[in-house]
Amino acid sequence: MKNTLTKSLPLLIRLLRKTIKITCDRDDSKDKSIIYALWHSQALAVALYGIDKNIYSMASQNKDGDIAAYILEGLGFGVVRGSSNKDGKDKGGAKALMQIKRVLEQGYNIAITVDGPTGPPKKVKQGIIYLAQKTKRPIVGIYADISKYISLNSWDSFQIPLPFSKIRLFTTEEIYVKENEDLETYAKILEQSMINLELKANT
Repeated sequence: MKNTLTKSLPLLIRLLRKTIKITCDRDDSKDKSIIYALWHSQALAVALYGIDKNIYSMASQNKDGDIAAYILEGLGFGVVRGSSNKDGKDKGGAKALMQIKRVLEQGYNIAITVDGPTGPPKKVKQGIIYLAQKTKRPIVGIYADISKYISLNSWDSFQIPLPFSKIRLFTTEEIYVKENEDLETYAKILEQSMINLELKANT
């Protein structure tokens, strides 16, 4: 049973969104079948921009994932459940990949935290590269520059934008991963591109 706070979070986040000015350097109104890449620490900041835009996201198959899925659905996101494999155990990753492929084929965009769910922070994992390669859909990296926020004491220093703050979203060029290309090479390319966005935001 979800507690009262969890149940109220989608409403509270929607109220927070009304106080925050968000700009983006990309015209996403015509985006179709795009794979958005973001840091786990900035998931809330990016989600504020994506409210009710019919974007899909992933949530792990555990209790934390249950809460994340509930919040995302309350904000107008679609949700695919599953996690990457770890220690040889399938946590729904293969099934999730099939679901994501169908979502992209239907023209929906999907947002993925590329260093989640457990880090290390700001290190791109190969899953999103593999997805882009198999679906032949482009990756667009996103960085959120938040004027005022608090950081949680978590592995990623999760950022919570404060009311009446400003968020500037910076995006990379579209990155396509060709068949038979090295996944690690492209993971490093995406990672450096997202780091460059942070440098751009701070200049």
